[in-house]
Amino acid sequence: MGSNRALPFGYKMEFGRIVIFPEEAGWVTYLFDQYLLGASYKGLSDEMNGYGVHYDGEKPWNKNMIARILQDCRYIGDSGFPKIIEPSVYQHSEEKRRKKATAPEKSEVQKVLRRKCGCRITAHIEHEVLYLLNHLAAHPEQIATPDPPKAPPQRLKELKSELDELIRQLPVDEERAWEVLQEVAVAMYEAMDPREYETQRMRRIFQKEEPRSELDAKLIAANISAVMVDSNGNVKIRLKNDQTIERGEKSE
Repeated sequence: MGSNRALPFGYKMEFGRIVIFPEEAGWVTYLFDQYLLGASYKGLSDEMNGYGVHYDGEKPWNKNMIARILQDCRYIGDSGFPKIIEPSVYQHSEEKRRKKATAPEKSEVQKVLRRKCGCRITAHIEHEVLYLLNHLAAHPEQIATPDPPKAPPQRLKELKSELDELIRQLPVDEERAWEVLQEVAVAMYEAMDPREYETQRMRRIFQKEEPRSELDAKLIAANISAVMVDSNGNVKIRLKNDQTIERGEKSE
């Protein structure tokens, strides 16, 4: 075939007549079959490039070329072209394409959950996440930093000892005591586990929460770092403080 296609892929001109080009027609059938089995336009174009099949000269395949073939009714014998595809196959392909084109747009909740989970969001996943968040609203005291708090750093201990000593000495060196007090505050802030801050923040949020009948995207985004689903369909959520929550009031 030449580099500038005058006929659809799968056909050629022979003695002034449009005839089937067998080398390409087999690929047309393959594309329809694979699309109906679930392949995407992009996946099919990558396959065709991988097989070294030529569409228009040396041009690489792209998803627009695949779409052009799958939407061309001439393959079922229209407009004087020989039939390559059965009408029923073309009809099923069109029905699938229309369904994909009119698929409902994902809700904001589903988009957030997809980012947290990395998997296809089902009604079961939504239901389980809602159950776990409502459980936390009923029992906010169960929100806890997973690991026990670490011992305060040596520098903080030394500053607190110095402050105690300054206060015991009379008259109190107020200027130095104030300086040490500020240093203590800085040291305590630096020693604070950010997960403990998240624990306190989330407790305050869920203490004000009432059980919900549907998920809230902002609540998920603000408090959940990951949604995990195992091979049995069990759903867990990991909170922003690294605590894992699952059914049965278990956490880790």
